[in-house]
Amino acid sequence: MSVYDLPTRLNQWLGPLGPAIPKLYVVGGALRDHLAGRLPRDVDIICDEAPNVARCIAKARLSGAVVVKLEKKPHPPCFRVVDKNNPAESIDVVTLHPDGIRADLEARDFTVNAMAAALLPGGRIGEIIDPLGGMADMQNRLLRACSGTAFAADPVRILRAARFAATLDFTIFPETLDRMAAAVGLLTRSAFERITAELFELLACPDALPHIQMLDDIGALDVLFPEIAAMKGCAQNGFHHLDVWGHTLETLEHCERLLRRPDVLFTKNAAAFCRSMAGKNRLPVIKLATLLHDAGKPGCKIFDETKNRQVFYGHDREGETIAGNIAHRMKLSNSDTAFLQLLVRCHMRPMALSRPGVKPATITRWFETVADNGLALLLLAAADICAKSGSRADPMEKERFCQWADQTAADYCLRIRPVLGQTDLLSGADLQDMGMAPGPDMGRVLRKVRQHQNDGRVTDKAAALALARQLAGL
Repeated sequence: MSVYDLPTRLNQWLGPLGPAIPKLYVVGGALRDHLAGRLPRDVDIICDEAPNVARCIAKARLSGAVVVKLEKKPHPPCFRVVDKNNPAESIDVVTLHPDGIRADLEARDFTVNAMAAALLPGGRIGEIIDPLGGMADMQNRLLRACSGTAFAADPVRILRAARFAATLDFTIFPETLDRMAAAVGLLTRSAFERITAELFELLACPDALPHIQMLDDIGALDVLFPEIAAMKGCAQNGFHHLDVWGHTLETLEHCERLLRRPDVLFTKNAAAFCRSMAGKNRLPVIKLATLLHDAGKPGCKIFDETKNRQVFYGHDREGETIAGNIAHRMKLSNSDTAFLQLLVRCHMRPMALSRPGVKPATITRWFETVADNGLALLLLAAADICAKSGSRADPMEKERFCQWADQTAADYCLRIRPVLGQTDLLSGADLQDMGMAPGPDMGRVLRKVRQHQNDGRVTDKAAALALARQLAGL
């Protein structure tokens, strides 16, 4: 992504065209961010004959560029010009509305994105064209739809409104909010890839919860995720003071608090946690997992006579299945799906491991299966426990668990992870040299030796060979 201001970026792309530059307008978020003193993320220009203009821009680019046709609903086709040597550097060219610039702006989503300016030589920006009062709305930090048909034209704008409110710290105009609520049923006709992109940008915000709650209040979440409806009104036992959905939202509140300040939980290993979360989509996926961690409870709810309370046996596995179905619907990648399902399936495991008497070797073997994902699970479990305040909940449990999670993260970073990164002391060839034939028994012996190596009970090859002979009965 470019770090240059808007005029500089425009001049870099359009300057090589020289005096042959056609009538161009810069529009949308790029102009909005420029007027607000922010560096633009994407740059959109509109003009007549967008395909030809895009090809001219690409041809004039000294470092070389290609043109990729995109579909940016509900607008006309978009032609993205991408630098061959730096794919993150691009500019979008869209065909101007046949009825002119005002009609083009009136067809856009929100007034703060419905401003335009003619481009002058050198990337300079001409007089602002603002027929819908976008400048005033921007100054008042208001998000207002351009028209009464804005959400019918593109229902994904409902989610975009939440995302803009979160990222720009704007308030949605009441009439716009009413129009969003009236149009939520239309979301089912939108491509889920676009829905996922907006939701993930929203969830990546540090304080997404109020905007998730707003989407829930207007019914958007129930339309997109019918599985959530069963969580509402699903009463829990005395360890919780809220129903499943209420507890879920409170868990997300604690999750975001810890994500903003991971040093509160991981006092000495916040940097290690942040590195483990640095991959693409890791942050939105852990928040999505938080929203789904108890999704299996309604389907598993029974009354245990022996305990005289409601229980939810197997809800973690049921939740994993639900999360997988949702991931498929959202068109998530295989890696994001695996991370999401792991978090939902194993969200209670850290609580079990924190109980007195659990051996260090047991914790080591758990980290063998989850690796760095274990840090995310520790944070999710801490958020889950912090959201429990029922009459039967132990008020000291939160503090004890968080202390254990901090110590366990430190043990993983300092001791367990370096051990897990070591090469195996033995190989199949070593066992064959001992006279052992390839097969299931060989795999069993190698796994057992590796467990002893991870536990620190075997530290060199001679000891590993001795153990292998004992295990193989040789």
